[in-house]
Amino acid sequence: MSRAGQVLAAVRRLAGLLLAVALLAGLPMLTGCAPKDRAVGDSWHEGTVPHDGVDRSDTLVALIGCPQKGEKDPDAGLDSRILASLKAERMKGYFSSAQSTSDQQDGVQDAINRGVSLILIRRPGPGDWTPALKAARKAGIPVVEFAQSAKAWTPDPGRLYYAATVHPVDPAGHPHAPLLADALQTIVDDGPHARIMAVRLSADREGAEDEHRQ
Repeated sequence: MSRAGQVLAAVRRLAGLLLAVALLAGLPMLTGCAPKDRAVGDSWHEGTVPHDGVDRSDTLVALIGCPQKGEKDPDAGLDSRILASLKAERMKGYFSSAQSTSDQQDGVQDAINRGVSLILIRRPGPGDWTPALKAARKAGIPVVEFAQSAKAWTPDPGRLYYAATVHPVDPAGHPHAPLLADALQTIVDDGPHARIMAVRLSADREGAEDEHRQ
C-alpha cells in the first residue's frame, strides 16, 4: 500500500472511532428532536434527569394571531398585552398576524425557519393542522395554544403536538397562577406542568382590571 493509501486508511479508522465514541456518548446530534409518544415540551415524567434550561433572555416566542370574527374584535389589544407580559419578564417575542387558518399555518412555518424557542397560537382556526404541527414537532419546537378560558377545547387527544393550553385569569382572583412567561419557560425547559394552565399576564391590580375587561 502506498503512503497516501496508508494515510487515507488511518483517517477512515479515526473517523470510525470518533463515530463510535459519539454513539456511546449519546450526542444530541444523533438523536431525534421529538420525544416518543408525547408532545415536545411535555415529555417530563418521574425519573427525568434535570438539566439546565434555556436562559430566559435567550427564549424567543412566536405569537401567532387568530383570524378576527366579525367587524368588532372583542380581544383588541390582547396580542400586544401578551407580548408586553413576556417583555416584562425578559422574554423575547414577536407577533405574526393572521386573517385565516392558512395564514396561521404560514406563521408556524416562518417560526420554524426562525428557530424560535416556542410557538404560541391564539385560537387555531378550523382545518388540517397536522402538516404544520408535524413540522414544528420535527424541529423540536413546543407548541402551545392560547385559549380564552378553561372551557377546554382539546385539540390534541393523542398528546403529540400541543405541549399545553394556557388561558388568562384575573391576577387578583388567582394570585398563585404563574405568569405567562414562567409557564412558557417551564414548557421550553420541558419541566413538569399541567396540560391546561391558568396564567397571569401581569402581577398588579391594573393588569387584573385590564384582563377582566377582555
